[in-house]
Amino acid sequence: LFRSGILEQRADEKQKPYVADVQEEVQQMSGLVHELLSFSKASLEPAAVKLQPVNLSEVVAHAVRREAGEKDKIQIEIPEDLKVMADPELLVRSLANLVRNAVRYAGHAEPITISARNDGDWITAAVADCGPGVPEQSLAQLFDPFYRPEPSRSAETGGAGLGLAIVKTCVESCQGTVSCRNRKPSGLEVTVRLKAAPPGQSLSQCV
Repeated sequence: LFRSGILEQRADEKQKPYVADVQEEVQQMSGLVHELLSFSKASLEPAAVKLQPVNLSEVVAHAVRREAGEKDKIQIEIPEDLKVMADPELLVRSLANLVRNAVRYAGHAEPITISARNDGDWITAAVADCGPGVPEQSLAQLFDPFYRPEPSRSAETGGAGLGLAIVKTCVESCQGTVSCRNRKPSGLEVTVRLKAAPPGQSLSQCV
C-alpha cells in the first residue's frame, strides 16, 4: 500500500485510473491474507483450547467497539450477569466477525440487534439484522470456507468468504454450536450456543 501510494503521487492524469486499479487489487489481497491468517488461528483442536468463564456482555461490547462505526445502529440486549465458558480471544473473534458481517451486508437496514438468554446449562446469543437475508438453499453452506451466496458480494464488500467460517471454527473450538436462519419479513439471524459458566468461578478479562 505504501508503494502504491508513491505511484499515485507520481502518476499523471492518464495513469491514475491504472494506479487506482492496482491499489484496489492490493487491498483485496491484503484482506484475503488477513482472513486466511485469522482462519488459521481459529482452526484449533477443541482439546487444545482452555475454556474459562467469560462475561458475555463485555465481550459483545468489545466486539461492537472494534467493528461498528458511529453511524451503525446496534442494539445490545444482554443481561450483565450472563457468563459463558469460552476462550476469550476466540469468542471476541467470532462475535466481531458476526458484527462485521451484519454491518457489511445489512448496516443500511437498521437496527442490528445482539441479544442473549440463559437456557439452563447453555447460553444462547443471537446477532440479527434487517437486511435482505440469503437464499434459503444457501443457509446450509453459509459457514463453509470461501462460500458466497452471491459472487457479486466479493467486489461490493471485500473479504474472501471466510468470516462465517471463522465464526464456526471459533465457536466449535469453544465446544459450542452456531446456526443461522432467515428472519421474517427480512433479515438474517445467526445463533451461537455456548455452555453456561458454573456460578462462583472467577471471570477472565476480555481481550
